[in-house]
Amino acid sequence: MKKEPIKVCVVNQTENAYHIKFPNLEVPVKVNEQLYLKMLHSPDYQFRSTSAAARPSYSA
Repeated sequence: MKKEPIKVCVVNQTENAYHIKFPNLEVPVKVNEQLYLKMLHSPDYQFRSTSAAARPSYSA
């Protein structure tokens, strides 16, 4: 049985963190850039685009 990738999307990006929305979670998960890059290149995750592009947030 072939394992399907988990479809996730980036909803926000701050200085060094990414907020990723998983299908079965109400709240996005905050990950650092290193983990985001691992997920981005992993066959276990499929990133899909959102209606609004994830833009960096510069607020504190």
